[in-house]
Order: sequence, then structure tokens, then C-alpha cells
Amino acid sequence: MSGTKPDILWAPHQVDRFVVCDSELSLYHVESTVNSELKAGSLRLSEDSAATLLSINSDTPYMKCVAWYLNYDPECLLAVGQANGRVVLTSLGQDHNSKFKDLIGKEFVPKHARQCNTLAWNPLDSNWLAAGLDKHRADFSVLIWDICSKYTPDIVPMEKVRLSAGETETTLLVTKPLYELGQNDACLSLCWLPRDQKLLLAGMHRNLAIFDLRNTSQKMFVNTKAVQGVTVDPYFHDRVASFYEGQVAIWDLRKFEKPVLTLTEQPKPLTKVAWCPTRTGLLATLTRDSNIIRLYDMQHTPTPIGDETEPTIIERSVQPCENYIASFAWHPTSQNRMIVVTPHRTMSDFTVFERISLAWSPITSLMWACGRHLYECAEEENDNSLEKDIATKMRLRALSRYGLDTEQVWRNHILAGNEDPQLKSLWYTLHYILCYTEDMDQKSPGNKGSLVYAGIKSIVKSSLGMVESSKHNWSGLDKQTDMQNLNEERILALQLCGWIKKGTDIDVGPFLNSLVQEGEWERAAAVALFNLDIRRAIQILNEGASSEKGDLNLNVVAMALSGYTDEKNSLWREMCSTLRLQLNNPYLCVMFAFLTSESGSYDGVLYENKVAVRDRVAFACKFLSDSQVFVSCNFCGKSISYSCSTVPHQGRGFSQYGVSGSPTKSKVTSCPGCRKPLPRCALCLINMGTPVSSCPGGSKSDEKVDLSKDKKLAQFNNWFTWCHNCRHGGHAGHMLSWFRDHAECPVSACTCKCMQLDTTGNLVPAETVQP
Repeated sequence: MSGTKPDILWAPHQVDRFVVCDSELSLYHVESTVNSELKAGSLRLSEDSAATLLSINSDTPYMKCVAWYLNYDPECLLAVGQANGRVVLTSLGQDHNSKFKDLIGKEFVPKHARQCNTLAWNPLDSNWLAAGLDKHRADFSVLIWDICSKYTPDIVPMEKVRLSAGETETTLLVTKPLYELGQNDACLSLCWLPRDQKLLLAGMHRNLAIFDLRNTSQKMFVNTKAVQGVTVDPYFHDRVASFYEGQVAIWDLRKFEKPVLTLTEQPKPLTKVAWCPTRTGLLATLTRDSNIIRLYDMQHTPTPIGDETEPTIIERSVQPCENYIASFAWHPTSQNRMIVVTPHRTMSDFTVFERISLAWSPITSLMWACGRHLYECAEEENDNSLEKDIATKMRLRALSRYGLDTEQVWRNHILAGNEDPQLKSLWYTLHYILCYTEDMDQKSPGNKGSLVYAGIKSIVKSSLGMVESSKHNWSGLDKQTDMQNLNEERILALQLCGWIKKGTDIDVGPFLNSLVQEGEWERAAAVALFNLDIRRAIQILNEGASSEKGDLNLNVVAMALSGYTDEKNSLWREMCSTLRLQLNNPYLCVMFAFLTSESGSYDGVLYENKVAVRDRVAFACKFLSDSQVFVSCNFCGKSISYSCSTVPHQGRGFSQYGVSGSPTKSKVTSCPGCRKPLPRCALCLINMGTPVSSCPGGSKSDEKVDLSKDKKLAQFNNWFTWCHNCRHGGHAGHMLSWFRDHAECPVSACTCKCMQLDTTGNLVPAETVQP
């Protein structure tokens, strides 16, 4: 191999040794470096392995090919093919076995000198060595030698052959091969067929030929250019690969007329093709001046005779190193492991990772196959840190007969694992619905029993009269808050939410006691606060802080509640509004949202998604009216009605600034949620939310409108009003004044007759009717 790129060979039976063939033979020993440091003089092959040089053999110049002896003994016997056609047996170690000691240095000489291209040891008879030579018109190109032969013609004398400096040894020259094949032809590649000791596949000059040594006069051949690098699949002995230029041909020896498959042609000439010895149907190829090794995974057994089905092949590439690769060699036993060598003799130990196939078992265990290994990934029974997969939940619930307890419906959440608070709330709601439906059917059959199943919204709407609100006193505070007067329907709704029990007694005490027993301190305190019992809420928080599983920070929350004041400009209110969102528990958050909300505006409580739905529904039953109509922002959708109500401030009036008048009125011209400006009145061109009394330039027609007679409509002039057809509008007082004298919309270029679209637009005020 002098003057060419180096080649590399793994030892057939010593899994930790390989040889690099160039101008000399270098034997290396591979060792693991996982738990040890790199030794001095060692070469790093990978993160886990290194190579140490054991010996060098420089006694075989002009090497063209090398083949490692396949038998166990001797261990380091190699056959070297030279440029003059001779085959020399040499060794890379001290072999003390006298039986094979005479083999070292033996030479096998052809009749006519020409280059030896390839060597192949017979896998069944380890003494047979096949050599492929260049063409000679008067000689054979395939010679099969018996390395144990002692036949030497008399015309060839014994010679002295120098093996090393200062040392001579008598060497036997063998000139008579066991078989001679391929006359007047050239042999470029060779391989023995494992199924028979005497079958040899040779890549000749223009054909692939199968020689049967039992009858050397006949051969089976096929004409092709793909005659280089012939190699047999170690798992399917009828499948053979060969190449020419950049194309690989796959052959089936059972139908040898043509290739069964031709792989994708590469842009550069191929230099090596090799089957993986540890993996079925995996072929590796290398092209000239490349750092990529292409892998062809043949996902089928050899095609039967007569079946023209196209085989399935998966192609992929691996890059063992950054530099160009001169050669590579598969490890004989380590799965998918190979070693590569660069033109500068830099080596790299590399493992080709298999494609991973995944599969789910019927009990939701995940398994995957990677090469010869089978892995299982199952959830640990005691691992509660990760949320279980939904399929696992479904299986466990089915095994526990989840949902089948119809006698005590609420127990189904326990069968589900008692881990999901929302699921617990759902089953308790169903339990209450079932209980109160049976109770109502007994009292009044056919009346309202079926209405319970329609939901709380339907129950509340079934009320015949409107529910009015009234002032209710706080327990523990000198303060009153507007709450809805509970009718029969709202009481039923609270019962379905679990806040109160059956009967006419509206008492949340038993519900609070059950929450305290279950350790839900924050929820119990919130329910107590929503029922205007701040003293009970503080007491519950203190109990929770002093319990074994309680949070000591609940004392701090109780202290903050005890400082509650309803003054809008107080420091307590300002700090609680700002810091309540930093609380982790949603019930603590809604408690301060409730205390800092304006009367009737409880978005901070109603839209807290982490609070149980039935608690928010129960809160709505106590504080919201049956039909709460409000104006919502076009941008964020939140209510702006309460923020724009013209409730007089309790502060100073105009008189102290030298202007007489009534106390100031609120003036909100933007959405309190997103701060987008409110629409402008089509007449006064001032943003909605500005009181009419502060609008300049009131016309005479405004004077005709006197709505101050009825106190309930005192604020009507400031209401938002708009046409549902053209969407134009403004202050209610301005719109009424305009349409007393006009029929069309006040917006320029709009011809909509807004007032005539409403049946009330044609009504005549009572004071204008003549008797």
C-alpha cells in the first residue's frame, strides 16, 4: 500500500486490537477510558476509548493488500499481497507456538510477476488463501494457496530473506498453487461463499464469476462492470454487494442474471463497501475524498425466486469525523461499531446508533427497540411529582369503578383518586342536584324537580318576580353592604352549590365547619367573608395558621383583614388592591378583591378562574341581580357601567374654589379595564362618561326636558344611548332633545331615521296631550 491511502482491519478474534496498513503494519490495542485518564503515548479514539501502539512491522514493502488469518491460532498472522504478485505471511507479535512458527515469512510466488490486488482466507478451511492478480496472457489471475503446503520445485532454491536489520532466516518459497483459475483475465476482488468450502466469487475484468473448485473447467458468470469490492452478506449468504465507480449493485446468487437492486449513484467513485457483521442487512459505503459514510438498511430478507417485489431500503448518512476518511472497518462483535482512519493516520472509534421503534403496550407502558436492546419506560408507582398521562388516569379510574356509585354520588371523586378539586366540586354538585330533585319531587310532584337538572341559571330565571337588593349589616363591622334578598329560587341555588343545607334556615355555619375539618382554611375564610362575617373569617385564618398542616402566613392575612376600612382613599385600600395579585392562593386573592371592589362591581371575584365554579355561582346569587344590564367596552369587553355612574364624591365641592354649586360628580372618559377612550357624544362631541351638567352650551331644547321630577330618573340624562341601526348616539338627554325637532341622525351624512325605527319614538309625552 505504499504511495496509497491507509487501510484498517479489526482482528477477527481479538476484539481489542486492530492494524493499520500503509507503508508498514502497525498493531494497536484499544482500551476504555471511562474511569481512567489517557495514558502517555495513547491516541484518543473517542470520548470513551483510546489506542496504544503495540508493534510495527516494516519487513513487507510494496504492500497492496492485507488479509488477517481467520483462525484463533496463530493470533496475529497476516497475509500481505505485494506489487510483484508475491504473498507473504508475516506476524505482528511474538508467537511461541512452534506448530505455526514455520509459517512466518513463507512466500507464495506466481509464475509471472504482476500486482496482487486482493486476498481472501477461506472461512471453512483456514489453510486456504485466495489471491487475485492482474492480467497476464500466459498465466492465471486467481491463485489458491495452501499455506501448509511444503511443496517446492527443485528449480527454486532456498533463499535467505532479510526480515530485520542484522537478522537472517531461511524462508520457504512456494510456487505451486492448489488451484489456478481465470486464465488470461484480471481479478480485482475476491470472496469465499460461506455456504460451501469450494465456492469462490471473483470480480474479474468484465464479469462476476462463481468458481466451483470441484470442477474448475466450468464457471457461472454474469457480465457487469460492478466487479470491485465483492462482499457477502454474513446473515444472508445468497446476497452479495459489489460496486463500480459511484454505484453499488446488490445481487442474489439464486438468480444471478442481473442485480436485484442498484443503489443510488454517488457523485464520487466508491472506495469501500462492507456489510455490518453484527446487524442484519446493513451496508456501509465510502466514497473518495469524503468524511461521510452512507448506510443502507435493507428491511427485507432476500427476495424469493420469481418474486419481483421491490425491496425496502432506508438510506442515511453518518459522519464519524471532520476530516476525509481513507478507510473504515466494522468491529466483528460490538454492535454497529466501526473504526475509521484518515489519510494522515488519524483514527476515530464510532458507533452507529440504530433507528428507534416505539410501541405502546395495552397498559400504557412505553417500549422501544434499539438494535438488540429492548427498553421499557413505565411510570413509577410512588412518583407523584409528574402528572399522570390521561390514558393512565382513564385506566386507573375504570379499574376503581369510577362513576358507578349511584347511591352516594359524591364518593365518585374519591374513586378518581381524590386529587382533582374541580372533579370533587363536580360530583358534589351532582350529589346535591340528585338530593334536592328527589326532595322537591316528594313535596310537589311534577313541579320543579326537573328544573333542578336544567341548572342554576334556569332556576334563578324561573322566579316570577324581580329580586330587590337591600342593605345588610356586617358581623364585626359598623358597615352595611348591598345584597340581594334571597327568594326561594336563589335559596335552592345556594343549596345546590353546597353553601347551605336543606330547609328554610339560611346558615353557612355547617358548610364552614366542614371546610375547616378538611383543612380548606382559605376557602372557608372567603365564604365567611362573602356572608359579611369578617370576624369569623379572621378566626378561621388564625385557626389555620396554628394547625399542624396550616400556613403561618395566614396570621399575616388575618392581620391585614382586621385593618379593613371602607374609605376609598385609604392607604389600606390602595395597598390591598396592589398586592392582592401577588397572593398564591386564589381564595385569599378574591377576599381582598371583594373588600376593595365598588358596590355592584365584582369582576375580581367572578372572573378568578382558580376559584371553584360553585363558589362563584353562590357569590353571584347573593350579590348580583336577576338581569344585570351593563355597557361593555368594545375593546376588552369589560363592564364600564359602574365606573361611569355619576355618584357624587364625598369630598370637597366647588364652593371652596370660589364657585358655587353642588358636589363634584365623577368624570370617567375611558374604559377602566383597558384605558381606551369612550365614544364621543354625536352632539356635544365630549367623551361619553362626562356628566351632561358639565357639558357647555346647553340649547333651549334642553330646557324642555325636565326629568328631575322623578328621583329614580335623575341620572337619565347621562345614560349611554345609541341607534342599533347606524350605531351613532350620545348622552340620552342630548339625543331626546335632538329628536324632538329632527327626524334624521345628528351625524353628518347619515340619513338614518333613528327615532322612527323604535315604536316608542312616535309616542307623545303625557304633558303635551290637550284635554
